[in-house]
Amino acid sequence: MNTDLSRLLSRLLPRLREYAPIIFGGLISFLMAFFLLSGAPPIWIYIIYKLLQTVGAYGLLAFYKEVEPALILLLVAIVYLPSGFLGGLYTGYKIKENLRIVLLYPSLIGFAILLILQLYFGVLDLSSPNLARDILVPLVGSIVGSYLGGYAMNWKTEEEEI
Repeated sequence: MNTDLSRLLSRLLPRLREYAPIIFGGLISFLMAFFLLSGAPPIWIYIIYKLLQTVGAYGLLAFYKEVEPALILLLVAIVYLPSGFLGGLYTGYKIKENLRIVLLYPSLIGFAILLILQLYFGVLDLSSPNLARDILVPLVGSIVGSYLGGYAMNWKTEEEEI
């Protein structure tokens, strides 16, 4: 019994060392998005409000339903791009090869954890007619941020290969 466990651990530990930066990058992505989306009110609402107030766009604040698509894009820019960027930044720092495939995973891990928590706490409803807005747009923002962060760390490496 003890030898079987030691054989299993000896096979899994090298793989775990390979995947640890990807998992940790996904956790960074999740924690950043969770921090920006949590609070009462969420921090991103305060940031958007201050941004619109600074430029004098009080009409956007008064007519919320008409400018909801613009606010969703601001949400992606304030929450999901930076969280994916930080996760990709760490993963790109630790892993140097196969970035096209590897950088997809931290954003997927972070977004999946966030999605599971949102479903569990009732923030997200799967029967919503705006499911593409609630899932697809943040997922794409997180993936784009992850690629931007990963390639920012490996810019010279990619430049030399071309």
